[in-house]
Amino acid sequence: MKKLILTAALLSSTATTASAQVLQNMQSAAALDLVAPLNFEDSAENKLDIRAAELMFFGPLDPTFDAYLNFAAHNEEGEFVAEVHEAYVGSSKVIPNSRFRVGKFFLGVGRLNQFHQHDWAFVSAPRVQAEFFDEEGVADTGAEFSTLLPTDSYWDITLGVTNGYTYGHSHDEGEKPQVPTHYIHPVNFVDFGEAGALQWGMNYLGRTDAAETKTQLYGLDFVFKKTEGKTLSFLFQSEIWYRNLSGPGADTQEDIGAYFYPQMSLSERLFLGLRVDLFSDLSRSFISDGSRQKNLDYGFVPTLTFKNSEFSLLRVAYTYDNQTYQGESDTISQKIELQWVAILGAHPAHSF
Repeated sequence: MKKLILTAALLSSTATTASAQVLQNMQSAAALDLVAPLNFEDSAENKLDIRAAELMFFGPLDPTFDAYLNFAAHNEEGEFVAEVHEAYVGSSKVIPNSRFRVGKFFLGVGRLNQFHQHDWAFVSAPRVQAEFFDEEGVADTGAEFSTLLPTDSYWDITLGVTNGYTYGHSHDEGEKPQVPTHYIHPVNFVDFGEAGALQWGMNYLGRTDAAETKTQLYGLDFVFKKTEGKTLSFLFQSEIWYRNLSGPGADTQEDIGAYFYPQMSLSERLFLGLRVDLFSDLSRSFISDGSRQKNLDYGFVPTLTFKNSEFSLLRVAYTYDNQTYQGESDTISQKIELQWVAILGAHPAHSF
């Protein structure tokens, strides 16, 4: 009996020690994203707003698996709505040169879609991101697998399949899709030494929703960085996307969009960038004769960023957007955006 009690006590002590070790390795952080838009044409939303407040927990569960949990609250029509942004378990130790994750996460395609808004290099989403991936990005529940190919050049391939009941920001359960969301994202990395480094990728994403509307996205993403010491002296980031929407009883819709964002450092803390946005509805036509109506939405977004530290940044951006339609008057919109991002605690590192 004494041996049984001693064995139980030993097992309990071992379990307690293991649990304490896991909690000790687990890290937490928080992020506040405050935005104040000043719209020249419509002043209805010209007010300081907490765009997002996030709380993150991340770290190893044991020697094999890691976990990540992110809660986020957003101001939606004057009410803060809290939700699980991301919650997944994964590992890079089970399969050599490979990693996977299972749970809810932002889909591993493109550039902006893999980052939370407070980690973007500019304040708000370009139109191509807002139209194709929602203002915030597309997160879904499923599985994602990435592997580094055994080649002389660097090629990292990501494959993912998620439920696809919803696409973009949603607060309902959605409906079972005809074909779940699936994607592939091959990425190549080139190191130019002191001249900088380039990462570029190709993208495909597809899904068919419950109403049999088929979505196909094809894209390219580019990120070039040059650092001097710990300062990012030059950044160039771009994404180019094409979308095809088709379904029974509806005409096929085709859109293409892109953004280009070069940024240079003015000092160790001050950075100046200029984003150029382009978007066109390739299937838009005149009602009178059905011929194609040429159109182009283009914008310029100069952005000034002051990084007081790795935990705090202030940003101001001016947006000039011009929507042109053949045979119609241009629609011009302008606004200034102020942003303050505050990071509390050790923020998880991002790849390149």
